[in-house]
Amino acid sequence: MQLERPSMDNAIHVYTDGSAIGNPGPGGWAAVLVQGSESWEMSGSSPWTTISEMEIVAAVEALRSIPAGSLAHLSSDSELLIHGMNLYVGRWRSQGWRNSRGMPLQHRELWKQLLTMNERMDIHWEWIKGHNRHPLQTHADALAYQAARDQSCIMQMAA
Repeated sequence: MQLERPSMDNAIHVYTDGSAIGNPGPGGWAAVLVQGSESWEMSGSSPWTTISEMEIVAAVEALRSIPAGSLAHLSSDSELLIHGMNLYVGRWRSQGWRNSRGMPLQHRELWKQLLTMNERMDIHWEWIKGHNRHPLQTHADALAYQAARDQSCIMQMAA
């Protein structure tokens, strides 16, 4: 018997992206969140980082803003993030947070945070092609780049 996922109609839809100028270099992350007719956005920066780290931070920060027990649909153009959460995080944990070569997993503290959040809410992780004219993903991309460039942080509720 296969269990059906709850309807995504009441879910909080989250679109995340990360950016690093130079990779590594100054970085930024952003998230656009939508629930019904309400939306909000958030972003932040780091003076020296990688795109991979910013992609993961964007998810952590967005999910941190959502109450426990929520239903969330997180979309990202980061295959590392989405495949990491859908396919690998359980194995990484069981291998003591080591990768397939036995080396310590990069950004393991961030992965641990995501796993904890994934266990306290129902999250659907979806990969979407970047720069493919998805308006909210494109907006998250622009916010992440702006945060990297300006080394800024914002949290705004849409009107």
